[in-house]
Amino acid sequence: MTSISERLQELGYSDSQAHALAQAAQREDHGPLLRHLLLRGLWSDVVDESQPQPQWLERWRDLGESGFPFINSPALQRLLDAGVDVHDLTDVVRSAQVLTIYNVAQLIDDPCRDLGYDVEDAPDLQLAYLADAGAPQRPGSLHDALEELDPAGRHGQPRSLELRRFGALPPALQEEIRGLLAQKAWSQTAVLWQRAVGGELAHCLAAMQSLARQL
Repeated sequence: MTSISERLQELGYSDSQAHALAQAAQREDHGPLLRHLLLRGLWSDVVDESQPQPQWLERWRDLGESGFPFINSPALQRLLDAGVDVHDLTDVVRSAQVLTIYNVAQLIDDPCRDLGYDVEDAPDLQLAYLADAGAPQRPGSLHDALEELDPAGRHGQPRSLELRRFGALPPALQEEIRGLLAQKAWSQTAVLWQRAVGGELAHCLAAMQSLARQL
């Protein structure tokens, strides 16, 4: 039978992360595991921006055509027909989704927050799980840890234009640029960037210095 540690590694957790979470669960401290699974589940609903061609567009189209609710396929198509850059659209959708999952995490942490703190008889409610002994246990703050588990590694922040353009480059060119940036070979990297992306050399140089701080 598959162990918790093995399954977590299959889901993409490192050996040390999976081992630590599994050990905590064996001690009946299920909070860390629950928190990680909840946050992973929230992030899994955020569009993947790492693909050169956004795959979420086809998925949303397929869902819309199948009659799945919530997907406004006609509005999406109107935006595309109007010439909206699909990568700009991806960035906007991702920002909206990150804001939503952050608000959901806050709501899980504090279900009664909308009542305010000036309501005398407002209940102090918190979502929790039951341990084997029957005592309720909280998984810990979700919204405080949400940013740390951003798959993009940016703590929920939007990607910059140069980072987006970098992600669209061929992998071999990405590695070459990474290596040159590590050496602070600004001029050489700027020339490569200009050939691949275009623009004035001075702007390319500034973009490479900015990109170096983000990678």
